[in-house]
Amino acid sequence: MHLTRHPAREDEESLLPLSPPEGSPRTRSPSRWGKSFHSVSLQAIFWQCLAFMRPSFLGKRSPASETSEKTSAPSRKPHSTEYLDGVRGVASLIVFILHWTHIPYPSVNSGWGYKDKTSFWLLPFIRIIYSGAAMVSVFFVVSGFVLSHRFIQRMHRREYTELFSGLTSLTFRRAIRLFLPAFASSTMAFICASIGIISVPEKVDGKPFEHSLSSYLEYLDIESNPWDWTADFSGFYNPQLWSIAVEFRGSMVVFLLLVGLAKTRTAVRLAVEGVIMAHCFGHKRWDVALFIAGMTLAELEVLLKKPKNPSARKLVNSLLILTMILGLFLCGYPRDHNTQTPGYMWSKYVWPFTAYRRRFWLAIGAILFVGPVAFLPSIQSVFLTRPARYLGRISFALYLVHGLGNRTVGNWLLNTSWALLGKEGVWPYAISFVVSTTLYFPIVIWASDVFWRGVDVPSTNFARWFEKKCTAPEDVK
Repeated sequence: MHLTRHPAREDEESLLPLSPPEGSPRTRSPSRWGKSFHSVSLQAIFWQCLAFMRPSFLGKRSPASETSEKTSAPSRKPHSTEYLDGVRGVASLIVFILHWTHIPYPSVNSGWGYKDKTSFWLLPFIRIIYSGAAMVSVFFVVSGFVLSHRFIQRMHRREYTELFSGLTSLTFRRAIRLFLPAFASSTMAFICASIGIISVPEKVDGKPFEHSLSSYLEYLDIESNPWDWTADFSGFYNPQLWSIAVEFRGSMVVFLLLVGLAKTRTAVRLAVEGVIMAHCFGHKRWDVALFIAGMTLAELEVLLKKPKNPSARKLVNSLLILTMILGLFLCGYPRDHNTQTPGYMWSKYVWPFTAYRRRFWLAIGAILFVGPVAFLPSIQSVFLTRPARYLGRISFALYLVHGLGNRTVGNWLLNTSWALLGKEGVWPYAISFVVSTTLYFPIVIWASDVFWRGVDVPSTNFARWFEKKCTAPEDVK
């Protein structure tokens, strides 16, 4: 199954546009700044900043660009993995929802039916809207899929020169692409802690913690350390960024497998991936297993075709949908009291028998969800809608920004709502939460949009520029 080449969308980072959409605020080029710096007034700088702060989806568009878009829209086909951009965007939003709700409503960590917990929001499938831990697993599967998809296509076409050239480029840029925006987000958290806007823990690992520049540098080292195989790092400036180093490590595993298996037969490649995946799960390396699972799903997507017979095709689609539903059910696996929750009690009697069971079943759920979607265009279309694709563009920024937002603006809005509307009783408490949520969510989306254009996109461009500067000329040996 050979797809049309799209060189501009070579890897996962190109799922995020290299520049904001046409009509959105842009920064001036260095040469233009140099030529006209003497004539720039404070008023002009103010208006430039104000224009940049405007969300990208509110940017003015010229009539010509709108006409061009309408003309080309019917003939444009989405890239083969473009729907995964939307999947990642929705997953990032769900992670944000979990981190926003689980403190005022800790009951979301339990499942429906445990003791007296019978809220509608705790039901299986309904709880997907805040199953953030499952969405982290989805992130890893999607990354493994997208990072390897283009290279697997080239394996089948035996385009080994292009394969190794692209893989070298992606490997070189990966650390910059992941860690530079993460460091920027953590620096913002450090500044907020320094001026007293957010609090820092009194103890870390049972030892007294003192906020200082050295503590901040130590945090950046931990945040970017792929050699620590403990995937439970919480952090003391930006807790949710434990997954960045895990993402980097998983990416490197995928790249290594792509190099090592590039010239093997397809059956051998799938067998090796299956054995390593099972070995990873057996040694509680669920994160690495998910990246390899994404790589395996990408191979299957390139290799397999649906039957042309209508009856057989309908049967295959039914099985895929049932598999996806099972995956969504497992993605709702509760954090607390899972083996005592109706619908999940069976997990007490099957491997794994330790607390690792939660990560394991969430991982299986993510695989069973992402896999079928690759073969269901009707489901893909949901993630190709404009809201989903917009969330995909800002997904990494949303993941990096929301934690600090929750501890600052979000916390202030929630406390203010409680003070004005009350928090005693179920309804006053809930109304205050809904009001603060309604006010806060647009702020986080806006901040993520600004961070995407101001940090995320420039980081991607810088990685490409830096790679170009470091690349040896072809005639140099």
